[in-house]
Amino acid sequence: MSDSTGDAIDGGAAAAEVSSALPLRKRQQKVPLNTYVRPGTQQRIEVMKDRGYAVTDIVDAALNEFLDRAGIPQSE
Repeated sequence: MSDSTGDAIDGGAAAAEVSSALPLRKRQQKVPLNTYVRPGTQQRIEVMKDRGYAVTDIVDAALNEFLDRAGIPQSE
């Protein structure tokens, strides 16, 4: 994916990689998380929503990827 400057996903290889890793409308137990994002980030989320993904699943996948790369172990 491109950096967080707000560039829209252009449907390239990175978008295909994310789309293949992110299941459509997967129902799991969830807890509330309230935050604000930059307008450019919101636009990128809207692109994913238009492709059939739920915001909660997009955010969960993105946060897990970030935490995995930071070396934070998963909870059990």
